[in-house]
Amino acid sequence: MVFTEVIKAIEEFSADQLRQLREYIQQREQQIELKAGTLNVDELLEGLAEIRSGLSDEQFSEIERAMNDEYIEPLDNDQ
Repeated sequence: MVFTEVIKAIEEFSADQLRQLREYIQQREQQIELKAGTLNVDELLEGLAEIRSGLSDEQFSEIERAMNDEYIEPLDNDQ
């Protein structure tokens, strides 16, 4: 099944089915394990520079605030 077919199927869901799907996705996202040291900061900064070029300072600050709302601590590899 391709993504567009999934979207079409979701459009037919009841409110209860949408709630169940939302819960499933949230549980699935929590299963994704983040590992310290897997982020290439230079590539991130280059990407942010490209994104920022089309935004006002206020728009970029709003995005930055949204990204920092939830901080995820790195895994402690010593345990």
